[in-house]
Amino acid sequence: MHRHHDNLEEEAEKLENQSKEEFNKKNYTIAISLLNEAKEVYKQLGYGGKVGIIQKQISQMKNLMVFEKQNKYLKTKNEAQFQQRVDKVLTEKKRYENKKIESLKEIPPQIKGKLEKINLLKEKVEKELKLGRIERVKGRYEYIIELYKSIPKSILNSSFEILEIERILSSLGDKK
Repeated sequence: MHRHHDNLEEEAEKLENQSKEEFNKKNYTIAISLLNEAKEVYKQLGYGGKVGIIQKQISQMKNLMVFEKQNKYLKTKNEAQFQQRVDKVLTEKKRYENKKIESLKEIPPQIKGKLEKINLLKEKVEKELKLGRIERVKGRYEYIIELYKSIPKSILNSSFEILEIERILSSLGDKK
């Protein structure tokens, strides 16, 4: 009888250890099932205290399962909302780019010519900056500003570009 009692106690402890392993693997349903088996063995042994402890562990695991399901749902919901915002921004960006392309189609050829000249001058500025020709860079930037100012704001508002070039010119003012 004593040996049978020891075997039952070893079996219950083994079930508890297996339950811990499953819990660590986040297999909560299996872990709970193993704890229930261990609880039944402890009942047979008359270990009321141990039965109560295991019942608390089972309740905690069930609560954890509920919490994780809710947490997973919230994460999924938040990820979906974030993706919607990203999609909205990307759609808006695409719409803006399309609108910009459309507006460029409406630009008169004379203005297009000025914009092409500006782009060509900007490329030359980059090359001359690398060569250290600061005075030529300043002259080209001033000419670019004149070209931008000659374009009516109703067709193309280049205020930002002008400000940016003026900022660069002021930083170049100290160099010669």
